[in-house]
Amino acid sequence: MDFLTSLVNSMPGAVAQGLIWGIMAIGVYITYRILDVADLTVDGSLGTGGAVCVVLVLNGVPVGVALVAATLVGMLAGLVTGLFHTACGIPAILAGILTQLALYSINLRIMGQANRPVNALQYDLLIAQRDVRTLGLTNPIFICAVFVIVIIALLYWFFGTELGSSLRATGANLSMARAQGINTNFTKVLGLMVSNGLVALSSALLAQYQGFADVNMGR
Repeated sequence: MDFLTSLVNSMPGAVAQGLIWGIMAIGVYITYRILDVADLTVDGSLGTGGAVCVVLVLNGVPVGVALVAATLVGMLAGLVTGLFHTACGIPAILAGILTQLALYSINLRIMGQANRPVNALQYDLLIAQRDVRTLGLTNPIFICAVFVIVIIALLYWFFGTELGSSLRATGANLSMARAQGINTNFTKVLGLMVSNGLVALSSALLAQYQGFADVNMGR
């Protein structure tokens, strides 16, 4: 009976974190399954998104702007990896490792230390762990579910467009995609940017939920 009680009590927090990590999984899915690229940049961009979001919030930036900034910085990390791979001819997995290692130092530089806390009582955060059992629109489960639904809807629309189809074709058959006139280097870079942008967004939400950003979040 105690086990069932403990299980029920842990469910809201587990669901909220599952939705947050689900956004990260969608980003990883884009590179590993759709684009067929082994991208290890996510180990670094996962920490970068949280670091950027927390530091901006601590400096008085609205949380919505902080989320957008974290997403853009994650996309920038994906752009660097993409350029390493396409412009410099570095294998995709090595390009991801290079960016990941660089991001570890960058994340330390952004936060100024290995860990930066952010208190939901002092700052106006979008989600907070203390609200996970409340019945209302501030519940992290509801907010994260909205994020997941919107992201899935946008990606479903995007992959149905000509550009999205080109990205899928690049992952399905690189040689055939090139034969059809698709700029596969561009689609690879685009896929890496979208992937790492979603990972950074997930990290920004996670940092708010748990109340801190840590340099080892992606490790």
